[in-house]
Amino acid sequence: MYPHPWLAVVFLCLACAELIALAVHENSFWNNPTLGWFEKLSLIVLSILTWVSVSWILWWITGLTLSPRITSGHRRLLLPLLVICCGLLLLLFSSSWVFYWRTGSFLDVESLQFGFSNLIMMGHYLWQAERVPLLVSSVACLLVACLIVSAFRRLYRSSATESAAWSSTKIGKRCLILTIELAVVLIFVSSMGKNAAIRTGLWWQHAGPGCDYEVKTRLNPLLTFTSQAALTLFSSEPVQGEIAAEDQGPERSTPYVVNEAQQNSPERLSVIYIAIEALRSDVVYLEHQGKEVMPHLNRLARSGLNFTNSYAQSTHSDYADPCLFSSLYPLRSQIHHYYSHTDPWPKSMLYDVLKQHDYATAIYSSQNESWGHMDAFLESPRLDVMFDSRSYDGPTLIAEKDQGFASYAQNSHVAGKLDDAITVEQALQWIGTQKESKTPFALCMNLQTSHFPYELPHDEPGPFQPGVIDFPASFLSYPREKVPVVRNAYFNALHYIDEQIGELVAYLEEQQLRDKTLIVIAGDQGEAFYENGHPTHAGIPYESSVRTALVMDCPGLLAAKEVNYLTQAIDIVPTICGLLDVPVHPCFQGIDVLAENRPPPEERCIFIHCESNIGKCEAVVTSAGWKLLHDRRMNATELFQLNVDPGEKTNVADRHPELTQKLSLLLQKWRRQQLLYYQNPSCYGFYYPPRTPKFSPEVKKLVSAE
Repeated sequence: MYPHPWLAVVFLCLACAELIALAVHENSFWNNPTLGWFEKLSLIVLSILTWVSVSWILWWITGLTLSPRITSGHRRLLLPLLVICCGLLLLLFSSSWVFYWRTGSFLDVESLQFGFSNLIMMGHYLWQAERVPLLVSSVACLLVACLIVSAFRRLYRSSATESAAWSSTKIGKRCLILTIELAVVLIFVSSMGKNAAIRTGLWWQHAGPGCDYEVKTRLNPLLTFTSQAALTLFSSEPVQGEIAAEDQGPERSTPYVVNEAQQNSPERLSVIYIAIEALRSDVVYLEHQGKEVMPHLNRLARSGLNFTNSYAQSTHSDYADPCLFSSLYPLRSQIHHYYSHTDPWPKSMLYDVLKQHDYATAIYSSQNESWGHMDAFLESPRLDVMFDSRSYDGPTLIAEKDQGFASYAQNSHVAGKLDDAITVEQALQWIGTQKESKTPFALCMNLQTSHFPYELPHDEPGPFQPGVIDFPASFLSYPREKVPVVRNAYFNALHYIDEQIGELVAYLEEQQLRDKTLIVIAGDQGEAFYENGHPTHAGIPYESSVRTALVMDCPGLLAAKEVNYLTQAIDIVPTICGLLDVPVHPCFQGIDVLAENRPPPEERCIFIHCESNIGKCEAVVTSAGWKLLHDRRMNATELFQLNVDPGEKTNVADRHPELTQKLSLLLQKWRRQQLLYYQNPSCYGFYYPPRTPKFSPEVKKLVSAE
């Protein structure tokens, strides 16, 4: 089966080494209790066949470069090209293994697509956080590629002539090898009944992943890359059916009526809506090492509304951030969705609504809003100013004081981020312009210092120590014993953001705008520190990653109060509209949680959706404290009672099978409604997005009783 006996030895050793490495990792098919011995044996055979194919492909390519049909001049070009391509593939292979060791899954097509769509920012991050490993591994892969190509050339020349290598017998063996491998893959695909369960709604009946998951995710980097796309294509059929009339959104012909009384009022309030990267709920009022982490935020929370039960809509920014300003759920397709200016679906942002009431509108963001193509979603004809990290080219007042810092801010954007002090300074200048023209304004902001690795400008030490990440650490993993240090770095970053909030509030007071401005501060998602086995965010929506801070303050309008009502990110814009006496747009899927006609707590539930390369999951949370998670990658369902288990340590799905079933069906209904709406022009062409599903009387009774 091999073209050369040495290849048989080498590649068999590589296949065995890979299987041993998989056995060492706790998150591998060896430790999957849902697989029988025959299924595991089949996976082993498939892994070995993959290495057989790799060896033959390399052998054929080497023979092609040595063919007498190719001139020596072309060969001198082909060989370096072959070495470079081989080196890049080795780098991708090793990177995929690093990714697996940190996350439990290999890099897939979707991961690479996301990386290439954000190539510049990913490059900034890798250069900043993984510089030494990246350089060392690149050089090592290039050297190994040279050795591999050289070894294959020697073996090829010593083994057979070109005619023998390309004889009909050899071709027959190659076809046999590929046929066997293809047959094994097709058998896996056609025999997997677990994917069918998702289409029929039996989520709660599955204890874990099957063979299809292992092939797509964590058997072999090459198999993950190639089979995941094919298996996804095989199983991701369009959702069938229609949205029920009671769940359908308003007709798009419904006119939006402007509140002319509010529009003509001389006492109109302005609004500053600040999204803060990874702002957890428990940071509000938090004291650490004898100091308040965010004293200015705490002051706003004490004098205004502090929402204690608020959730992000996702765990990753490209899905979570647009929800904050649009009041729309992030789920649009069965795979990761990248926003486009040509998206046909309706949306109406906060600034779109307020512009119709003659507000000045602006976005001032410290992040590069092209991340995940968010800029295509956020941009609007009714937006006067769109400022993000791409817009800054100096000079500013800070730049005049410290040219070195200005150079840092311009040239070393961490993952495309801009120093928050510059963002706030630019925003204050814009506010001053609106004050001079006596125009109410709607300012949306995004502050980013608290994004991993939580770097402060000037390499400032911060008040919480030790807080310097001077050890190997990445977004995906760092030593667990270093959690206190990483958490201190996070607190230092939030403290720095809080200083900018203080500057903003002081400016409003100085300009006598404080009583005329509603300030809203919200976390775009949370941040984990291995509470549930994962660091940072973008993974499974456990509480640490989705429970966020939400504070609203406006002297004279809001009295100090804690709001315990279950709230989600898409509720913030309708709630702001209610406070400003502005009609809620029919496109919004959220509700005004301060309105008298809000759903009673016993009927309230919220939905979360994640579609990243480390977390493909949905969740539903109820006011009674029940939280159901469905992990689509692992095909696993978990149920938690947050009132008694806020850390989500105990999965009680087996103890409450009926509740698990009902909540699973509710979650599936929500997902199905979203997918039906966005895949059917007849839906989004005539209607606004569907309404949030409600509890049936049976589910309401069950949730309350349990």
